[in-house]
Order: sequence, then C-alpha cells, then structure tokens
Amino acid sequence: MIDSWRDAEAAPAPDSTARVRRYSPYEVIRVNLFVDGDSYTGIARASYETGGRLAYSLLLWPRPDQSPSGWYWYDPARMRRHIYPDAGIRP
Repeated sequence: MIDSWRDAEAAPAPDSTARVRRYSPYEVIRVNLFVDGDSYTGIARASYETGGRLAYSLLLWPRPDQSPSGWYWYDPARMRRHIYPDAGIRP
C-alpha cells in the first residue's frame, strides 16, 4: 500500500491576475517531492503566491519528458527545498 499522505498536492495554473515569478538558469531552487508514490527531484521554473500559499512550476526528474511536471503547492512537511546560496533568492 502506498502512503499517499506524503504526495505533493497539485496546484492550479495561475490565473491572469496572479503575479508569476519566473526563474533564470542562475536562480536555482531544487525541490524533492513524491507524486503518486514515486520520488522526484524538481527544479523550479516559476512560482506564484495566493491565499498565503506558494506554488512552484516544477520540471521533474528522472525523465522530465515522462514525469508529471507541473504546478505543485509547496509544503515543507512533504517536500525538501534547497535554494542555492548564489541564486540571490530569499527562502
């Protein structure tokens, strides 16, 4: 039996009023998460905040062409995030 409690929660794509922050190749945020019971490492491509929650657009490894890349709500209880120090991004 797969423990679904640790799976990341999918977030909707931002609407037209959301302020989306896109990250450059020099701004690296890595997020480790589970989706459908499988472990992935994601690289954030963009983020937005709404209702006090933060969502990341994640490109997931392994096999980004076949992985469930997309928008996920950030949850520190279910995910591990690493913001590289030289990225200049606030945690």
